[in-house]
Amino acid sequence: MKNSCLLYTLVASVFLMLISGSLLTTGMFMDGLIYGNVADNMASGLCTFWHPMHSPSLHADFYEHPPLVMGLLALFYKVLGTHVWVTRLFTMVTTVLTAWLTVRLWVRLGYERRTGWLPLLLWVLIPAMTRNAHDNMLECTMVIFVLAAVLCLLHYDSRRRLLWAAAGGAMLYCAFLCKGFTGLYPFALPAIVWVVDLCSCRHRHAGRALLMAVADTLMAVGAFAVCMATTGLLFPESVHYFEQYMTHQVLSNLDTPIVSNRWTIVWNFIEQTLIVWGVALVVLVIAHAQRRERVVLRSDWRNFAICLLVALSGVLPIAISLKQHGFYILTVYPIVAVGAGALVQGPVKAWMEGGGKRLRTALAMLTVLAVTGAVVLNAMHYGQPGRDVAMQQDMQQIVPQVAEGEQVGIPMSLAQEWSLYAYYYREKHIDLTRIDLQNLPEALPRHLLTDGRDAVPQELYTEKTLATRQYKLYELKQ
Repeated sequence: MKNSCLLYTLVASVFLMLISGSLLTTGMFMDGLIYGNVADNMASGLCTFWHPMHSPSLHADFYEHPPLVMGLLALFYKVLGTHVWVTRLFTMVTTVLTAWLTVRLWVRLGYERRTGWLPLLLWVLIPAMTRNAHDNMLECTMVIFVLAAVLCLLHYDSRRRLLWAAAGGAMLYCAFLCKGFTGLYPFALPAIVWVVDLCSCRHRHAGRALLMAVADTLMAVGAFAVCMATTGLLFPESVHYFEQYMTHQVLSNLDTPIVSNRWTIVWNFIEQTLIVWGVALVVLVIAHAQRRERVVLRSDWRNFAICLLVALSGVLPIAISLKQHGFYILTVYPIVAVGAGALVQGPVKAWMEGGGKRLRTALAMLTVLAVTGAVVLNAMHYGQPGRDVAMQQDMQQIVPQVAEGEQVGIPMSLAQEWSLYAYYYREKHIDLTRIDLQNLPEALPRHLLTDGRDAVPQELYTEKTLATRQYKLYELKQ
């Protein structure tokens, strides 16, 4: 028990060390910035849950994704205020809940809670997890409901299996409200369990087991449909929201090419999980060299197969579209970690139990070093930009010159600098609006923001003297 506490603490400290360059910084991935601004508007009453907006000039009607994550973040903002650290706190809360559900899944598959640090360690080793865990990505919240659904659907041996299946369908509806269709793959779980058990000759009555798997799936889908219908009845405006979401985000983007190969997402999955499979292979090779008896039980292979197939069911459907990003599959990584952990838990558990006092002493020393390293590294990066350094440093000089909520003009050359829009709106609700400097509108904004590439009409605007590196602020002459 003492070793397990040390190992849980060690894994948590390693995770905090790996994300120290971003956790307490002010910089954020563009998508996370936009979601935070939408949540801020919800908390401030500038928009509603079913009619979200980012700013007048960028996503005045935000139908890019379902609104649940922004709504949950808005609750944090209402209670704690709109600050960068509140956004980071929200992402850390989702990470802790994900870790807890990962351990719950581990226990549900028949393993001891005291070895739950093993899948968590494998999960932390996946680069995509530590790269995105702190950036307010929708998937980082959606994974909570995905894992909850998997846990519910794994109660196929319960007398109340249909109720558990219905609960799983409700959780998948919540996952859908986070990021849409990419979170619905656990619907395949009952069929996957049936196929794996059939291949491993565990079925005494394969036909009856198939009927139960179909019943579980239909119950889950039915619960999902009931939740959707109930939402439409209770909140009629949600119908319009989902119509716009399907039209502007889902259907219109199916053929929007971001990658040139449909199997890019599969290669991304393989690349991100390669270190997990490498660690598992090394452990198994060493274990087989030390012991002649079998180190991986049939039940371990079964759990591995179920987890791998569930993960693949979350990866392969994305290949339908050429619009692919690596973070689309963030939700499968805890499941992969549990599956890989199932393969190696036997020998790892034996090593931990046979380590004795020397092992406990070594773990204690490593844990102290890791905790110290996590504290020091995060303290070193506290308040630093982290990313978009020049943009943020110049913003700190420019923002005090601009009024709260002011509309500031930017040239067309900056029209697609989405992070620029999001940072300024986050800072003081400053709305950057695109202006053609060759054909100026009649109503000129008081300030212009440029990066020096565009010629600003000197007869209308004068440059503010500021200690900026990249961006310049101009003020309308009186």
